[in-house]
Parts: sequence; C-alpha cells; structure tokens
Amino acid sequence: MPRVNRTRFAILGMLMSGPKSGYDLKQDFEQQIRHFWSESLGQIYPALHRLHDEGLVSVRTERGKGRPERKVYRITKAGADAFRTWLSQPAAASGVRNELLLKVFFGTEMSQAQVLDHIERFEASQRELRTLYRFFEKEIEQRPGPPGRKLYWRLALSSGRHINRARLAWCREARAAVEAFAGEVASGSGELQ
Repeated sequence: MPRVNRTRFAILGMLMSGPKSGYDLKQDFEQQIRHFWSESLGQIYPALHRLHDEGLVSVRTERGKGRPERKVYRITKAGADAFRTWLSQPAAASGVRNELLLKVFFGTEMSQAQVLDHIERFEASQRELRTLYRFFEKEIEQRPGPPGRKLYWRLALSSGRHINRARLAWCREARAAVEAFAGEVASGSGELQ
C-alpha cells in the first residue's frame, strides 16, 4: 500500500477554519496541536505548493504596510472534499521513533550516569508538557467555535495527558531500576553488561 502524506491533510484541516499563510499554519501547529502533531516550515511550504498544483488550495498574495508581502492559502471545494474523504478512512497505525528509547536500549554502551541523565531530561520535558496541557485546557475553553469542536479538542488533549502520565510513571520506574542496578554493580552482585 502506498505511503500517505499526512502533512497535506494536517494542512487542509487547519485551512478549514480560514485562510492562512505558511507561517500562520506553523503557528497553528505549534499553538494548537504540537502535543500530538508537528510540521516544520520545510514540510509546510512544499506541501502547500503541491496542494496548489493539485487544485486543493488557492493562493493570493497580500501586501501589508511596512510588512513584506505574503502568500495566503485558502482551501478549495476540492480540497475540503479530499480532506473529508481522508477523515472518513481508518487511521493508519503510527510508526514509533523514539530516540530516548533507542539510547536506553543501548544503555550498556553508556555510563549509568549518562542513562540517568537522559531519563531525567526526558522527565523534565514531560513535566513542562504537563504544564502546557493545563494552558491548552484553558485556551480551549476561551476559544470560540462550534460546540462539537471543543469536545474533540478536549479528547485530543485528554489522550496527550494520559500519555504524559504514563511517560512520567515510566521515568520514575526507569530511574529507580537504573539506580538499583548501579547499587548492585557497586556491591558486586550485579552484572556489568
């Protein structure tokens, strides 16, 4: 089965709420859904050009006083239809690429202090994310929009919170296991490799 470029659908979905520049789209990804989806400007702009070539978005150039001109994209009827068709299809299983777990897997090639440092940095990032989720929750309540939209935004946020709690629990468990193993190695009862 051919690989589906989901960037295009993330962009089309963001454009469903109104016209945006590539920079506006990047801001929306950062401010609204970064806890479960991200896109770089290097992904956004080529995708916008392809969507335009396919007739799924239209583009116009805006000139602002004292600002450089910018291209603003609007979803077309064909784009909205393609987006809704994609929404109706089953979601593909997401591949997992987690650099932290890759490093932990190869933990015998590092000192235990290095492994603990990786775990502690990840734990700190997850604590920051937990704070961000609280901010997102308040923002959802303050944003105008159809009643159903807030429900679905809350559901996406809830998934992120559950994953965040699980990751924080894993950090505590992993740190305790590495520290216990370090104690066993120091006392001579644990294997070094």
